[in-house]
Amino acid sequence: MDSLTQIVLGAAVGEIALGRKIGNRALIWGAIGGTIPDLDVFANPFMDDIQALAFHRSISHSIFFSVVAPLVFGGLIFKLYDSRFHKTKFYKGLITVLNVAILAGITFGINYLVSHDGYPLWWFLIITILGAVFLLMRLYHHYMVKELDEPKATFGQWYWLFFLAFFTHWLLDCFTAFGTQIFQPFSNYRVAFNNISVVDPLYTVPFLVCMIIVSTISRNSRRRAIVNWIGIGISSLYMLLTIVNKCYVDQVFDKALEHRHIDAIRSRSTPTIFNNLLWACVAEDKGNYYVGQYSIFDSDPNLHYLNVFPKNDSIRLLLGTNPEYQTLEWFSDGYLASFPTDSVIYLVDLRYGGMTDTLRDQRDLVFNFKAKKENGVYTFTENREPPQAQIGELFRRLWVRMKGY
Repeated sequence: MDSLTQIVLGAAVGEIALGRKIGNRALIWGAIGGTIPDLDVFANPFMDDIQALAFHRSISHSIFFSVVAPLVFGGLIFKLYDSRFHKTKFYKGLITVLNVAILAGITFGINYLVSHDGYPLWWFLIITILGAVFLLMRLYHHYMVKELDEPKATFGQWYWLFFLAFFTHWLLDCFTAFGTQIFQPFSNYRVAFNNISVVDPLYTVPFLVCMIIVSTISRNSRRRAIVNWIGIGISSLYMLLTIVNKCYVDQVFDKALEHRHIDAIRSRSTPTIFNNLLWACVAEDKGNYYVGQYSIFDSDPNLHYLNVFPKNDSIRLLLGTNPEYQTLEWFSDGYLASFPTDSVIYLVDLRYGGMTDTLRDQRDLVFNFKAKKENGVYTFTENREPPQAQIGELFRRLWVRMKGY
């Protein structure tokens, strides 16, 4: 999931672990714990595009990491408070800067989710900025200038907080389509349930509102725990709804393929970005891939349109021994279409579909790469060419399509 969602979930489980003992510091350390696994992206500058793709959501998103790493992080935080270093002005200033960064990230993330044509809604921007300023004022009065109670938490309790943050991080990521290597370092098998988009405001925003309310309630109040569990409950119920939606769409897609007399070897569905109503559907038989979209509100159960892309087995024979091509095959779970041109070969991960019903080539598809031959050797990079239409127009089409035919 996106970083904002992981911050919110980490804060919620941090509250479960230590909220009664250390108050809002549990939210903060939980949010930090929820962010740590995604810091693997800082290795990207030292890798090429394909290596970075394979490294993300690997060891830092594993069961092994969630069990072992809390020994380190829990031990460090336990020692930090035990040494009373947390009472120094330097430490308080550092934590304040960190809180400002988190609030800025949350404010940016929320406005990004509701932006229009790449620009935030001015009234919503003002509301979120005022909310962030209010929280910063509380931070100043209740943290910077106040002598806080000594946190009475054992090493085991700090371990539990970071374990919950790391465990729930990879668990949530498993529900998306990207794939999470939870069995590292023993296996690079990628778990992907494909039932929720990596960015889904209906999952994140209600959860976030509950966490903000929690932060304003006294740690000794029973209402604090109730609101925290309400946030967890709302997000969990929505996650359950996405699973129900996926089961329904899978059945619809299977029947649509049967209706078209397509003998599919396998098929899958994935929600499109920012929602759980419009789904990208892909299937394959011996010679072709079939890609389409289905909205929960569609009146035609046989899919409005189904795009057909040949497998181009000659491209597989040409590039099949290349390690980077093999990585792309592994990453895309074999749903890798190719579009050769005179100068480059475009390779598209079909699991994510496109932004419209009718797809012509890689320019209409979401996630693609290109292989270019230089000095007799193919080099692989992520394709960063802009789509055919403006981003705002693409999202407008997505919204229209979401409402169904």
